[in-house]
Amino acid sequence: MKVDIHAHYVPRDSLKVTQEIGKRYDIKITQDEKGRDFITRDGKRGFGPFREEFHDLDLRLKIMDQASVDIQALSAQNFFFLYWTTPEEGLEFAQWLNDEFASAVRKHPKRFVALATVPLQDSEKAAQELERAVKKLGLKGVQIGSNINGRYFDDPGFYPFWEAAEALGVLIFVHPTNGVGAERMRDYHLSNLIGNPAETSLAFAKCIFGGVLEKFPRLKFCLAHAGGFLPYTWGRLERGYKTTKACQEKISKPPSEYVRLFYFDTISHSQMALEYLVQNFGAEHVLLGSDYPFEMGDPKPWSTVSSLKIGTKDKEKIAGENAASLLGIGV
Repeated sequence: MKVDIHAHYVPRDSLKVTQEIGKRYDIKITQDEKGRDFITRDGKRGFGPFREEFHDLDLRLKIMDQASVDIQALSAQNFFFLYWTTPEEGLEFAQWLNDEFASAVRKHPKRFVALATVPLQDSEKAAQELERAVKKLGLKGVQIGSNINGRYFDDPGFYPFWEAAEALGVLIFVHPTNGVGAERMRDYHLSNLIGNPAETSLAFAKCIFGGVLEKFPRLKFCLAHAGGFLPYTWGRLERGYKTTKACQEKISKPPSEYVRLFYFDTISHSQMALEYLVQNFGAEHVLLGSDYPFEMGDPKPWSTVSSLKIGTKDKEKIAGENAASLLGIGV
């Protein structure tokens, strides 16, 4: 069984519902030269073009079959986190979106599972919606952004949500959003090429040094894009812990002990980097991912894994066994 942990789904009415809920945020839906929809906020592009691959489940299934993917874990595109709305508006949209995801799973229960979206601008509301999504709707985990309006995971305001996620035992898939330094990465698509992995690395460096896993050791984080730069520069964090008092204040163990708790998808675009990830963090901590349907994703993730110079058992873990265990597929 091959399970894709990183696959974006945007239900057909998402743009319209976002516009209705976000009336006071200057949300506009426009079309490109091909007649495809874009959504903008305050005159800046938020999401688009809205291609069929995002919302057409039948087309998605055909593409999954071509890529030898049995199951996708559906998750939102990060514009639709809607962290910039009020908590009440964010909750309203998250509830609508999670209901839509649950509906997609009901239509194809053998091919899809889904990750919830929650209004993390209010941790209490996020915790309540996570519990509803998991216990009532049957969603298998949650996807969150790497920061919430500039607030990172070490902010104590998120503690109620970490408590809920830990109690529910769900996988937390983290996608970079609102990346740091984007204003200096406008050329050459660098906000994606460099900005996304840098943002993930920053988020989890703060998570480690801020003592989040010290307080909540049973949290299960999965980092998008093979962990950004973090798995490949963790030695620098380790050195900082040994030499800098500020790095020691909130944690009792070196950073490497916490990095090894994380899970990572396979989207590295480098066989050497992916083999390094498996060798250093274990095959049981690596999950198949495509970033469907984005151009910067891996359209054939199983081919990527099957070509690695690792054992067959490790390939099977990465292909689907790890995700099935973490998401409770088949339970």
